Amino acid sequence: MRVKVKYFASMRELFGVSEEEYEVEKGVKLVDLLLNHIPSRHVHVADIWRSKVESFIKGEEASYIVIVNGDRARLDQELKDGDVVAVLPPVGGG
Repeated sequence: MRVKVKYFASMRELFGVSEEEYEVEKGVKLVDLLLNHIPSRHVHVADIWRSKVESFIKGEEASYIVIVNGDRARLDQELKDGDVVAVLPPVGGG
């Protein structure tokens, strides 16, 4: 099955693309996509990416937002064919 991942701001700069598609096995969870599939395609920044995701999972980077099909996602959420995952980095301002 296929899922699309969209990257914004510094995430887009990190990977050098704004979106891409992944072929994943049925039953894959969002956390598997984030920790395994994405870094395997972007080996040159895999350590940086995994560090950011692991901090997010631990709650250290709570301002990261991961959205699936327009709704805030759970890391244990099972993905479905055609899902669109958006990864938004911390946003500052004031």
